[in-house]
Amino acid sequence: MKRFDKARLDWDDMQCFLAISRTGTLSGAAQQLGVTQPTMGRRLERLHDRVGGALLQRTPTGFVLTAAGERVLAHVERMDEEALAVGRALTGEDDRLAGEVRITTVEAFGAHVLVPELPVLLDRYPKLAIEIDVDTRSLSLARREADVAIRMAAFRQHEIVVRKAGLMAFAVYAAPDYLERFGDPTSGKMAGHRIIALQNSLLDMPEGSWFNTSMAGAVTVLSTNSREGQVKACLAGAGLACLPRYLADPHDRLVRLSLASDPPAREIWVGTHRDTRSNAKIRVVLDWIAELMRHAQGQLNPDNVAR
Repeated sequence: MKRFDKARLDWDDMQCFLAISRTGTLSGAAQQLGVTQPTMGRRLERLHDRVGGALLQRTPTGFVLTAAGERVLAHVERMDEEALAVGRALTGEDDRLAGEVRITTVEAFGAHVLVPELPVLLDRYPKLAIEIDVDTRSLSLARREADVAIRMAAFRQHEIVVRKAGLMAFAVYAAPDYLERFGDPTSGKMAGHRIIALQNSLLDMPEGSWFNTSMAGAVTVLSTNSREGQVKACLAGAGLACLPRYLADPHDRLVRLSLASDPPAREIWVGTHRDTRSNAKIRVVLDWIAELMRHAQGQLNPDNVAR
């Protein structure tokens, strides 16, 4: 590798390097940084030109670190952490009740629980703007990908301030025409029945594991990571589905079944980064979520099912 002029290296170069090393692709890195794939390709070429050699090498399965890239990766990651810490510290000192607060959660919860109550928050604080991100991956609070996260499982990161906000109950449902065609599954005999399941990647969720075990002998006709898709398929008579009660109970055309045991309830957790929890606009959003969750427990957990 040729000698490089450190004055020519800037933070944009380092962000480019990190994003590609983490995602392995130009498209993934471009999405992460909010630029186009051609722009990311040009940035990588510029980076290699500036350092006088390659830090990342393209392979048939994606980009990998070269020996030089491996030597500098840990240093650049530390730079990134410090830059993020500066951003969080500045955000934490912001006392204005104005601007955007980004909430990440699952799609159905965001659409059916959060969004209908948004006018309450926005009437109190008309200068706020809320972004609700339902990305299927868990967005990082540490990396400022979101300000507040509402998750259906406990957080694992030590730098996140969390609280348990409530419980979400589940039940098994079927459409009346499905029951007419395939019979009542409450007898415990699942042979001949059809089920609408979660995708394999989600089967370790408590209700997914329970449903998979309880429906042993039934045939899976649909697997999906979409709760809305499960509801639609169940309404159409495609099969039995284990659904959140707040989504399924409002549908008159779905029958809630009484099986030998009930699905386990899921805990709902709210978290924010410890460096930003004192931020004024994030605080009022957290207070609003806490108030909303108190009022929504009758909808989310109608029979007060214990976990």
